[in-house]
Amino acid sequence: MEQEKSFQEHIEKYGALRAEVYNEVPRAINMPGVKLTPINSSALAKYELWPNNDRLPPNGGWDWKSWVEHYRNKHPKRFEAAIWFGSTLCGLLLGKMSGRNVHIRLEVLEGSTDTTHPLKGRVAYIALSAVEMYGYALGAKESRIIDPVDGAINSYKKLGYNLFPASKGSPRYLAKNL
Repeated sequence: MEQEKSFQEHIEKYGALRAEVYNEVPRAINMPGVKLTPINSSALAKYELWPNNDRLPPNGGWDWKSWVEHYRNKHPKRFEAAIWFGSTLCGLLLGKMSGRNVHIRLEVLEGSTDTTHPLKGRVAYIALSAVEMYGYALGAKESRIIDPVDGAINSYKKLGYNLFPASKGSPRYLAKNL
């Protein structure tokens, strides 16, 4: 019988898997100028420099430092990424696997407020490509986008997601089979 892994062993295992996804996504989507990294101090500093960054949740303006800290402490199977084009930070995302790896959840996504950033209109596609790849690698059967903002629903539908209404204390979500 295999011994249960420690929290630290889980952190290392899933960290290595995230790193593989970071490296593979630009090739898989044929966008070699794209780079994915963990949400590190450099990404958080660049986020603070986004112009006109006065949005409020759920339309952006997230406290990324607190969110990342919480996810790192509670969710070893989380998926986090900063989406870059060269030295330009274009997006940030956080998600996590369900307890039994049935589905992966994209829970927070924010694209740059700079209307001329080089990945304008592509951040969600890149983010979902990464989330789906990570979920697939862990055996998830479904990818979900939790409580999407109204303005993004049609874009997500174009990427193959279907909307499901809120029910019994659960928020609405979009889902796609992997």
